[in-house]
Amino acid sequence: MKFKIIVVVILTCCLNVVVAQKAEHPRIYTKASERTNIINKIETEDWAKTSWEALLQDIDGHVNRHVTNPEWMVSRLAMYWKEGERYTQCYIKNQDWDYGEGNAPLPTVRLPGMRRWNDFVNVPLEDRTPYNATGDMLGISRSSADKTPVLVPYKETGHMIRQNNSEILKLAEKSAFAYFITQEEKYAKFSADIFWTWMLGTYYMQPPLDPEKSSKGPGGYAPGGILGYYDYEVIHDDRQDFAAAIYDFLYNYLNANPHKHLKTINKSVTDVSSEVFKRFIEIGLVRGGKKGNWNVNRYRHIMNSILVLEPNEFYADKKGRDYYIPFYTEKSGDHYAGLPEIVANYNKVTGLWPESPGYASGMIPFVLEMGLKLYNSGVNTLAGNPIIEKAALANLGWLDARGNLVLFGDMRGGPADMSAFESLLTYATWEGNTETAKSMATAIRKNIASGQYKRENSGWQGIIFNQPLPDSGSELPFHKAAYSPFHRHIIMKNGNDEANGLMFTLYGGRYQSHLAENGLAMQFYSNGWVMSPDASAYESYWSKDAGYHRGITGSNTIVPGYKKGAITINAMEPSVDTTNSFYNTTSVSDNVSFADVSAEEKRRLVAMIRTSETTGYYVDVFRSNQNNNDYIHHNLGHTVSLKNTSNTTLKLNDVNDLGTEYDKNYSFFKNQKKIKFNEDFNAIWDVDYLTVNMWMMGQNNRELYTVSAPPTTLRSDITPNQINKSPENTPTLIVRQNGINGAKYPFVSVFETYKTGKKSIKNISKIEANQSFVGITVEGEQSTQIILSATEQKLVKPEKGIAFEGVFGVVSEKNNAFEYLYLGQGKLLQHGNFKIEAFDEAVSAELRFKEGRYFYSSDKPVSIKLNKGEAKNYPAGYNMEIK
Repeated sequence: MKFKIIVVVILTCCLNVVVAQKAEHPRIYTKASERTNIINKIETEDWAKTSWEALLQDIDGHVNRHVTNPEWMVSRLAMYWKEGERYTQCYIKNQDWDYGEGNAPLPTVRLPGMRRWNDFVNVPLEDRTPYNATGDMLGISRSSADKTPVLVPYKETGHMIRQNNSEILKLAEKSAFAYFITQEEKYAKFSADIFWTWMLGTYYMQPPLDPEKSSKGPGGYAPGGILGYYDYEVIHDDRQDFAAAIYDFLYNYLNANPHKHLKTINKSVTDVSSEVFKRFIEIGLVRGGKKGNWNVNRYRHIMNSILVLEPNEFYADKKGRDYYIPFYTEKSGDHYAGLPEIVANYNKVTGLWPESPGYASGMIPFVLEMGLKLYNSGVNTLAGNPIIEKAALANLGWLDARGNLVLFGDMRGGPADMSAFESLLTYATWEGNTETAKSMATAIRKNIASGQYKRENSGWQGIIFNQPLPDSGSELPFHKAAYSPFHRHIIMKNGNDEANGLMFTLYGGRYQSHLAENGLAMQFYSNGWVMSPDASAYESYWSKDAGYHRGITGSNTIVPGYKKGAITINAMEPSVDTTNSFYNTTSVSDNVSFADVSAEEKRRLVAMIRTSETTGYYVDVFRSNQNNNDYIHHNLGHTVSLKNTSNTTLKLNDVNDLGTEYDKNYSFFKNQKKIKFNEDFNAIWDVDYLTVNMWMMGQNNRELYTVSAPPTTLRSDITPNQINKSPENTPTLIVRQNGINGAKYPFVSVFETYKTGKKSIKNISKIEANQSFVGITVEGEQSTQIILSATEQKLVKPEKGIAFEGVFGVVSEKNNAFEYLYLGQGKLLQHGNFKIEAFDEAVSAELRFKEGRYFYSSDKPVSIKLNKGEAKNYPAGYNMEIK
């Protein structure tokens, strides 16, 4: 009896090992048991059907050709093809490829020629050189209007090698998914032939060595530095992503049809593949650092490699899938920080990641994507981490009316990544959380409605993960103000529709965190577009013009002076309680918003004034406590022209340079034209169907320059009709004020965007401007505003009938009758018999007349006097009727 028990135990253990060794594939994205459900989704969901048809259109031509010409695609992989030069070891010098040595029995995969980017993209696949023995690549310039292909030497190809191999592996990945769905062998054969060429070519290649440690580490398998296994940066080691997915979908096919070389080396499919995937994992865990986006990006690349491995028991070293998963879900080490530290990096109040929006908005989709894959493997990393959902929703606060991310710091702009909301919808659906599912569906529908997102473009991963949209609305609530102290960035909105929404951003500079030393910078919006954008058309951080685009010269600010450091919010309304929220919770006015910010010697007030449902303008009062200042303003437009207040065009003279260079990147300003002009003037930018008019108050010691600045963007979707996209230059204004202090004699401007021929502002004039106060009158078709700005809390009476003490004030009349008084953080605003007055502390308040009735809003108790009668005291409140 005892013997029988022992036998049963042994057999049971052996059976468990066998089961463990034969773990199910696929398993990263889905399971074989889900295939029928996915096919049903393709048949019943229009977006999934469209996506599937697009996938087949991408690959079928290649797959069908492969049946009779299997070398065509494989030969276009970037490999060390040449016998005798099939390197097994590459060496790095000055962060670029130096030389290779060794000779493998098969071609090995070519390492990218250098870490840096270049200006070129690869020619189409059909024009690439088969069995390219030199690594020289035919490229097309991104920035030049001349699109004639140029032969780029291997050592100067930048990321062309990586992009070439990624493109081909992605085709193989799509084909592997097509095989999973259709079970047609032609898809498997196409994908497997590419896979084996890459896999065996990587198997015989050791990770590069960097003897001089230019990558901050020695390379190889040693910890430290930034090198990946097959790239100069571990965060670009993405070929493993595609290879692991191919292996997962083709697992049974690959084992049934092993490559003939495996017999030569007496290795199984899983032996070779696991060895390569483990190299990526092991190197990934000791490179790139444990902070910021590098940490998350490294994990997202190795996650497929981890999840495709067999259980621990399969391997002699006991390092399988279950061994490596905790390195993400639980652990942290000298070079990596797992999920607990990743989620701790998000600001608990704002939900924002501490880097520029382009990087920050990308982190949470990656965390969610990994969460869905791990969920498939029975590990739920999304439960108990509410900050993940908060972080996804926080990205909505960084969107303009069109759904594009605000652009500052290192980024390109463009639509937000909807995959975060898709992932949360998927997770909520899996967990039966209907409320979250509806919330995510609302965000998705909003972006579909605005044309910023198409579900059918979410690829084969979307076909697997994306869920049918539950019933929901399509309108998201928006906030009038958002402020992130870490990013030193304020957003203000008035409305959130593309046609009529107003919005501006005002922000300080920050060094590192992929933010920019951009001074105290401003951007304003109209018709859903940012009309005065930060420049972002540099190809890479190594491009010659990167300093211009990433620095102060590519922003709308004043130089020289403040570039980075803390900012002080002198006043802001609507205000944001940053101890509790990213957004405002109250708002005094439907017509006025403003922010007044100081940073070192600079102080800037930007205000947004709505004058009707379809019109409005921006006011800019910029002080700089230096005697020599250049006010730089980049604007979208084909041209810029300058006119005096009589509408006579000013004649500027060509000059060879700008006379003074406050920054080395002034060298990128070309076609300089100049005029000495001390009076008020208008600058007009032609933006196709839109016009931007900038009025600026005159000042002594002024020189006006127009220059051609570098392009605004490389993207095709963030400017109307792709205006100022590379290689088109950006018409820019520089207002120079020398020998006169820019704090005592500030730069005062008003900006209006309007459809051509429909300008609403008729006249702007100065009331008064001195070292502590500015007053102007803005006359429109139906209303007139008197704009008041001060840097000191003292009583001023700029003209008869007006008394003001505060940071910002607006007196508005409509059809020559009282419309409203707006007092922004002040003690007093009086116009005729109408008066708002604080008791003790400064208040933000508005008194308005609408449809025959008076209303007020105030953040503190306030005294209000109407045209007739005595002043009365009123408690704090919003939209309160005065009876």
